[in-house]
Amino acid sequence: MNDTVLAIRPPSPAQQQLKQALRKTLEQDRTLLMFKQPFTSLLAMRLRLVVVVDDRMPTACTDGESMFFNAEFLAGRTDADRRFILAHEVWHCALAHGARCLGRNQTTWNIACDYEVNHILHAESGHHPADALFDKKLHGQSAEEIYGHLCQQPQPKHGRETLDIHDAQQALNSSGVVLDPDFNPRQPLSQQQQLQEAEGWRQQLANAAQQTRGIGNLPAHLKLTLSKMFNPPANWQQLLRRFIQRTLTGGERQWLPPSRRHIHRGLYLPACKGGRLELAVAIDTSGSCADEISRFMQELEAILASFNQVRLRVVTFDIDINERYELTEHDLSQLSKLDITGGGGTDFSPVFEEFEENPPQALIMFTDGYAWAPANPGYPVLWALTPDGRPPVDWGEVLQLNAV
Repeated sequence: MNDTVLAIRPPSPAQQQLKQALRKTLEQDRTLLMFKQPFTSLLAMRLRLVVVVDDRMPTACTDGESMFFNAEFLAGRTDADRRFILAHEVWHCALAHGARCLGRNQTTWNIACDYEVNHILHAESGHHPADALFDKKLHGQSAEEIYGHLCQQPQPKHGRETLDIHDAQQALNSSGVVLDPDFNPRQPLSQQQQLQEAEGWRQQLANAAQQTRGIGNLPAHLKLTLSKMFNPPANWQQLLRRFIQRTLTGGERQWLPPSRRHIHRGLYLPACKGGRLELAVAIDTSGSCADEISRFMQELEAILASFNQVRLRVVTFDIDINERYELTEHDLSQLSKLDITGGGGTDFSPVFEEFEENPPQALIMFTDGYAWAPANPGYPVLWALTPDGRPPVDWGEVLQLNAV
């Protein structure tokens, strides 16, 4: 049997006409969003619209500067679906999904990001395409929380993203018969460049909020989304890296050599059994910290979300240990179910006694610091203090949490 070799070609004249027609339609869609979804519309103006017919990019994608749409894919969609897909690409950029991946499994992370975006857009427009990734049980959860939920499933049921692809550069390097020269995504960004771009989008979100008469007048789902972005928890990857580096060189206690597994990501974390970062976390639930517990839980969530393999031995305390938990990155979706309330006095002694026989690699203490503490336990301690808190001792590292 003779193999037929198909010649690579650009879009045909009929496909070029379809591209022009869909380009005008998308421009009209973006204008219409100004009246129906003004917040998303302002964000969309920052991105370039590019319509292609290209076998390498069968649906839609974005590289952070441009939104690429396959004309033949959109031509078979309803008006509502097409506008949803346009907004979908915008929010991938606005939510800085590339910078937030942080070494997670790329396929699972992409699915989690699609869920996060689709729930925001459904709340905004009351619509989502029938083939969009959507699950009411995941409503209001971040991509990090959804990722943890997906990782608990042996095999996700989703074969691939239906509305778009998430790696424009990989698509560019794939093969096809119809190759459109207009499909020209930029080169991938470094992690530092992604963080800088994420900050630019954060400012864009703030500007859009002001132009739509302030965050207070936004719909509830957008208020929640922006609140998380404008009042983010600490960057625990960077913070723990600096904390560990100072401890390694500060003479307080020599840790194990840094794990080679993390060095290529710029994370000089201590070697740990089974390749996991293992930490202890203590949460002060005394009366003086009762109003801060939600913030402490937000920071706990950020720690779990920041590392691909992490195990936390968590205790809550006032004058004694109240609850004990062992958490990994797969428990993100379960944090909201923990019933943690405040009350009582404060005593740090039970915390250090708890870990006396089996010391942690490091202890993170969420507290306001207003209590007596025993002597240095001999392992690294990070005092994560409320905005008005003060360190109870002159040893250990201190982090002052920002006011929310």
